Amino acid sequence: MTDSATALPEHTWSGLISEDPDAEVGVLGVPFDGAVSFRRGAALAPARLREMSTHLAGCAEEGQPLSLRVRDYGDVRLDPEGAAYFQAVEERAAQPLQHPLALFVGGDHSVTIPLMRAFDRAVGGPLGVLHLDAHPDLFDTYDGQRWSHACTARRALELAGLDSRHLVFVGLCSFARTEWDFLQAHPEIHYYTARQCYKQSIEGVAARVVERLQGVQSLYVTVDIDVLDGAYAPGTGYPEGVGLSTREVLELLRTVCRELPVRAMDLVEVAPPLDPADVTSFAALKMVYEAWWAFQENQGC
Repeated sequence: MTDSATALPEHTWSGLISEDPDAEVGVLGVPFDGAVSFRRGAALAPARLREMSTHLAGCAEEGQPLSLRVRDYGDVRLDPEGAAYFQAVEERAAQPLQHPLALFVGGDHSVTIPLMRAFDRAVGGPLGVLHLDAHPDLFDTYDGQRWSHACTARRALELAGLDSRHLVFVGLCSFARTEWDFLQAHPEIHYYTARQCYKQSIEGVAARVVERLQGVQSLYVTVDIDVLDGAYAPGTGYPEGVGLSTREVLELLRTVCRELPVRAMDLVEVAPPLDPADVTSFAALKMVYEAWWAFQENQGC
């Protein structure tokens, strides 16, 4: 496991890597997939995405150069005890959260639970959470665990700085009955299904998301890669066949990161062992770079 930027190749993150404590972006890897309920492999994503980033150009898709600096704090070392590991994740998350933008690379979606707790403590309220996912992750417990990857959004609602009106889902296409009932009982929580994104256009949905979250001071964006249709992201534990396209997610991220106060983003559930030709990993990296460019535009870097 890496522990600091000095242990990484200089071309990591397309050569944007820096040891400057004033770097615009801080990165932390969370290589944990001990809370999945089906196929594992997401623990290998931080290493694989870093490796692949050395081969990518440091620019947005239309050629705009990325000028921001990226300080990579390595990975949170694994601990066989889940509670101890999550505590370590929450503590280590404070390092990238010192930067204007933090990027967390999972790991399964359970890692978002301690990351959001650290975010809540670091920024205070009012904060918002934008949850891009095929699944709502609103179980109170799953397989007897409150920290399952199926409980991420339910734990978000326990954050001191989050008003439930500022939890927004985009891309949903698979609901358990208990999650559906929860959403019907809480109409203040807004969600947009994958079909709504198709029927209403992703530009229209993005505009409504921005309007909904205008009042927050800090926004956490969590991206479960299975928000993408399985044709675009086969390398994940629960690929869905009716998700968003890579283009739709990129357009949404560009709008959100350009127009809202995004302070942290995580990317989870990429499973390299399940990923033929690295299709899913390349899509994930494209999301990161487009989000970075939009943030750069927002900040005038």
